[in-house]
Amino acid sequence: MKWLKSFGLFRFLAERDEKSYRSMTLMIVIAGLSSGLLLGVVNHAAAMAAVGQVSLPVALLFVVTLPVYIIAKRKALVTANLSAESAIRDMRIAMSDKIRRSELMFLEKAGRGEIYARLTQDTTTISQCVPIIFSGYQSAVVIIASLIYMLVISVQAFVVTVVLLAIGAFVYTINQRQLRDGLQQAIAQEAEFFDSLSHLIDGFKEIKINRAKNDEVFRRVEDVSRRTESVMKQVSYGYVDHMVMSQTFFFLILAVLIFLLPTTDYSQPEIVLKLTAAILFMVSPLEGALVAWHYQMKADVALGSIERLERLLDQSEHQEAGAPPPDPSRFAGFSTLRLQNGVFAYPESESNFQVGPLNLEIRRGTSTFVVGGNGCGKSTLLKLLTGLYPLQAGRISLDDEPVTAESIDAYRELYTCIFSDFHLFDRLYGLGERDPDEVRQLIARMGLADKVDYRDGRFTNLDLSTGQRKRLALITSFLEDKPIYVFDEWAADQDVEFRARFYDEIIPDLTGRGKTVIAVTHDDRWYDKCDQLLRLDYGKLSEVRRPGDKK
Repeated sequence: MKWLKSFGLFRFLAERDEKSYRSMTLMIVIAGLSSGLLLGVVNHAAAMAAVGQVSLPVALLFVVTLPVYIIAKRKALVTANLSAESAIRDMRIAMSDKIRRSELMFLEKAGRGEIYARLTQDTTTISQCVPIIFSGYQSAVVIIASLIYMLVISVQAFVVTVVLLAIGAFVYTINQRQLRDGLQQAIAQEAEFFDSLSHLIDGFKEIKINRAKNDEVFRRVEDVSRRTESVMKQVSYGYVDHMVMSQTFFFLILAVLIFLLPTTDYSQPEIVLKLTAAILFMVSPLEGALVAWHYQMKADVALGSIERLERLLDQSEHQEAGAPPPDPSRFAGFSTLRLQNGVFAYPESESNFQVGPLNLEIRRGTSTFVVGGNGCGKSTLLKLLTGLYPLQAGRISLDDEPVTAESIDAYRELYTCIFSDFHLFDRLYGLGERDPDEVRQLIARMGLADKVDYRDGRFTNLDLSTGQRKRLALITSFLEDKPIYVFDEWAADQDVEFRARFYDEIIPDLTGRGKTVIAVTHDDRWYDKCDQLLRLDYGKLSEVRRPGDKK
């Protein structure tokens, strides 16, 4: 049954476990043929019973065939489910691996809703469709066995049935294309729904105190939901029409066999009864096959969406799968970091905003403050310096050694960062086993001892204010102990005491230990605390000030 691999789901399963795929298809065939054999046995036994006869061999054949059918069908479905869940597990892991090896700009462009929809909803759709699809293909084998049984009884009845079934399948296939288009639209709408729902949940505090914003966010959720409903209604109407049409075709076949063919091909009542029984026996398998066809389409559309995301991830991947981890010591002894003629502009942006060309130098063990108005490119500069955004022109170098695509991962290992939109992890990932007392001392130093503890390798509480969350993130940065610390407006959400401690104690302590600090700030009161001040104005450096320079 190699032709099954032309369907996306079967190809997906076969590529990941050829042995299980072969076992599934074999069990499908055995279950279908044994079901067809049961039809013949029951019909033959019924014909004998009509004339007062009972055949022990026929009864024994039924007794033998029934458990074969049960075992084969159960084996097929169990293998299909286990194989599908294993394949989905492997795919989720592989996709997650591709995501972590992709670039930041890809994730920002793709959007969280798209990624969540593909790795959660679409994989769940595939998992739910598998048992229905495999039951349907077993039903298809039953239909084939029933047609063979009809061929033995009447060639003419067989030909008529096959022709009518072929016509119905042709019409069904044409209409399926419209349903597939509708499902693809619905999948796109679902990703948009994830995005709109994230605004409702993540922005709950903001919309709770602003009724106009609350209503507009909800209207967007409602609008996306209604558009999704409209598409799915069209798909549902089409599916119902297909099911009704298939049943109508069966009644037409039954009518032809009962009312027309007896006058031209056969006249024995028992033949008519056998053909009628065969057709009626095919009704349930055909409905199962049609349902499976529909779910096959849903699974293929879901799989197609996942594979499209995977192709985009492949294009975005920087690091090859299985590549050795970067060597953190490669640039660890640097003395000077330089950005030379660096240029960056957001692709597909409607504005003409561009950062650069920029030329700057940062010496090891010094503090550099980046200042400027909102939207002037400060955060973008940080992403360029840390290697999260690619330079479109210019270069970054450490002691005159350029940072290349081959060395970018080792270069990134120099940094520990707290961005303005930072994510706070509940565990010290990548730091191995740390002494809980050491972590608790840092928690106390950050004034969080009454809020957070460190137990079982994790922080016990992340439900903190923004300023407190930043302090907890700073603890992780301290423990990472990287050569370069990057802070994007870290002090903006701190109280007066911790804001002063940040500039008067924390930064001097870091630079005193040979660490390099790059901080975006609006706190002009502490501008004189840095070793270098960089002022950005609409993507350009308008001022570079160092100690001793006249203001």
